Amino acid sequence: MRKTIKTILSITVAVCLSAPVAGWAIKAVEITPETTLAGLSPNAPEGTFLVAGAAPVITEDSYQDEHINIRITKSRLEEHRADIVVADVWVSSVKYFRRGFALGKWNGEMRSVKTIAEDSGAILAMTGDYASLLDAGLVVANGILYRDSNNRVRDNCLVLADGEMVTYKRREMDVATVLDAGGLWHSFLFGPQLLEDGEVILKSDSKIRQANPRSAIGFISPGHYVFVVADGRTSKSRGLTIEALSQLMKDLGCRYAYNLDGGQSAVMWFNGEIVNSPYRGGRRLTDIVYIGLE
Repeated sequence: MRKTIKTILSITVAVCLSAPVAGWAIKAVEITPETTLAGLSPNAPEGTFLVAGAAPVITEDSYQDEHINIRITKSRLEEHRADIVVADVWVSSVKYFRRGFALGKWNGEMRSVKTIAEDSGAILAMTGDYASLLDAGLVVANGILYRDSNNRVRDNCLVLADGEMVTYKRREMDVATVLDAGGLWHSFLFGPQLLEDGEVILKSDSKIRQANPRSAIGFISPGHYVFVVADGRTSKSRGLTIEALSQLMKDLGCRYAYNLDGGQSAVMWFNGEIVNSPYRGGRRLTDIVYIGLE
């Protein structure tokens, strides 16, 4: 499906380079039912998931059940003077790779990561993309379409029903074409993209390219993802530039990777606890990306 969308877009984009249009919200519409999501268990190594009906196995830095496998690793990148937390995630379907909004509303409310995560039934949660900050751009979460306008100034990221994840440079994606292709589970609108065809970005034109706290998602293979947070803006941990984050995602084995809302928003929550050291304790958010059974 990813190749199909890319091919169609290569034809469409030449005639779709208009400036950003005013966005509009629509009544939430389900476009990708959970029943249409692909089973991804065959992609995982043997033993990744527990047998059906087995009780979850939970430790301080791991979680495993019949649908989800999470491993948390904390490390330090000395060359960048940055502390990072990486969650290596396997899911048997993107049904368990979800987005959550404060009070269940995508466009405006703000709550702590802890509150949104607990309300959503999350096991692992991380900063989202704050799409409601923008007045234009595609918003899809858990197969539900909330806004269907184009945004030509932000890179885009899509998670598809078959477990694929793909990113697009600004002006490269046409919303109507993507929606017509079907099978869209999530869209993200923060950016920038962090890898181009699996290769690092040597120089980013992002306005936030300097070292900062960071949040990012990465795609290794269908059903296999990484959630990454880098602490920053302190004497102990400076954070990462976009280029350094790009290299990190490459080193983790990602084919595609995407920058999410960072700065004071860069928070990772696992099994009831914040597992990184957010700048000034973090802040309230509108949305999260999470792994959970609900």
